[in-house]
Amino acid sequence: MSFSPFGRGADSALPQEGTPAYWRLVTRAGAAFVDAARSGLVNRQAVGTVSALQARYPQGALDLAVTVLADVLVRCPAHQRTKEGLPDLDRLVPARPDALTVLEAASKSNAFFGRGIATAADITGIEEQVRAHDRTLDLVTAAWRVASSAPDLESIRSEIRSSLTPLAADALAVAAALTVATTAAVHLA
Repeated sequence: MSFSPFGRGADSALPQEGTPAYWRLVTRAGAAFVDAARSGLVNRQAVGTVSALQARYPQGALDLAVTVLADVLVRCPAHQRTKEGLPDLDRLVPARPDALTVLEAASKSNAFFGRGIATAADITGIEEQVRAHDRTLDLVTAAWRVASSAPDLESIRSEIRSSLTPLAADALAVAAALTVATTAAVHLA
C-alpha cells in the first residue's frame, strides 16, 4: 500500500493532470494558499498542500503558481498595472531584500521547520532563493505579456504554463514563481 499525501486511498480518486477537474483542484489549492498568506498564516498545512500537489503531480507546484498568476492577470485593477496593461510587479512584489531580511528569512524558515538557529548554509540557501526570485520576475512579466491577449481563463492559464514550463526542472525557480504569484495576489487592491 502506498502513502498518499491526500489521504488513504485518495490518489485513485484524484483527477488526471491537465483535466478540468485537475485545474479546479489546483485553483482551490491556490485560493486557499493565497488566503493563508493574506491572513499571515502560511503554515504547515498551507505548505503541506503545495508539497502534496507536487508529490502527486510532477508540475503541481508550478501549476499552483500558474493558477494564481492567471488570477492576478485577470483581477488586477488598472491602478496596479503598467502602461502596457500588465500587473505591475514593482507595485505588487516588494523590492529585493537586503542582508538583514535574508538573515531574518533564514531564521524564520528554520524556526518554522524546527531546525534551530540559522547557519551560514541556511543563509546561502536563502540568498540562492533570492537570486531565483530575481530571475523569475522577468519570466512572469513575459508570461503575462503573452497571456494578456488570450480570450479566456483556460487560454490564459495555458499561455502562462507554456511560458513558465522551463522553470519546472528548477525547484528554486518554481518556489520563486509561487512566491511572486502569491505576493502579487495578496497585494491586489
